[in-house]
Amino acid sequence: MPFFDELGKKISEKAQDVVRGTKELTDTARLKSMIADEQRQITDLYAQIGKLYFEMSEHTPETPIGQLCLSVTYAKGRIANHEESIRQVKGVKRCTSCSSDVPLTSVFCGKCGTKVAIEVAPVPETNVQEPPAVEMKFCTECGTEIESGFAFCTSCGQKIDSAEDEA
Repeated sequence: MPFFDELGKKISEKAQDVVRGTKELTDTARLKSMIADEQRQITDLYAQIGKLYFEMSEHTPETPIGQLCLSVTYAKGRIANHEESIRQVKGVKRCTSCSSDVPLTSVFCGKCGTKVAIEVAPVPETNVQEPPAVEMKFCTECGTEIESGFAFCTSCGQKIDSAEDEA
């Protein structure tokens, strides 16, 4: 039976090795997660420092930092313009009270109830001329309206007499 005793001992040792390995992996993963949380917090703090520095320096465009702040201000303006373009494409406007998107034809905001101005979309100017009026006639067989110059009815296929064309 010493063989079975030795086999049991080896199995027990291997099981303990697996438990130790699992604990090590679990502890390492937990600690790496804690490190990642701290790194995210540091990144957030850097962003807060940068924003605070921006707010303190944005009115000094003569400095290199002030120039960068001015670039940020211009970028924010371009973002606002793009957002307005998106609203125009979607056919909505921004509520002045709660900043929700409201259909252009709405009188009140559906989210906060604030009265909003009705915006009328400007009519685009165009240089396109109206097409010339087309003289129409009717098929003697089925009564379908036929465009002048057609030799056959587009509905029933009846041949259109040239005498009708002159009428």
